[in-house]
Amino acid sequence: MVPVSGAVLAAACSKQEEPAAAAPAPAPAPAAPPAATAPAPAAAGPMVEATDPTAVALGYVALAANADKTKYPTFVEGSNCANCALYQGAAGSQSGPCPLFAGKQVAAAGWCSSYAKKAT
Repeated sequence: MVPVSGAVLAAACSKQEEPAAAAPAPAPAPAAPPAATAPAPAAAGPMVEATDPTAVALGYVALAANADKTKYPTFVEGSNCANCALYQGAAGSQSGPCPLFAGKQVAAAGWCSSYAKKAT
């Protein structure tokens, strides 16, 4: 009879097969590309025509100096689309989008009665 401690030693020293190494885990799927942080610039649409119903209703003119100062007494010299909070054109551009005229461009030198001075 083999004492219990001897049996444990014999078992520990006996030849045993090592378990096969586990197969490596598959590589994780590549991460999705990061989402764009800024919206793509709006495609340049046609210029707003003076006869456009919205332009007529808002008193839009392509040159602010031509604004009807009698009809629009709130007009202030120096105000134009380029320094309006609604104007979405790039700084220094000749024209740009305005949400009041969806899909159309307004002249940076223009003006309408919805003018709101851009915060500085």
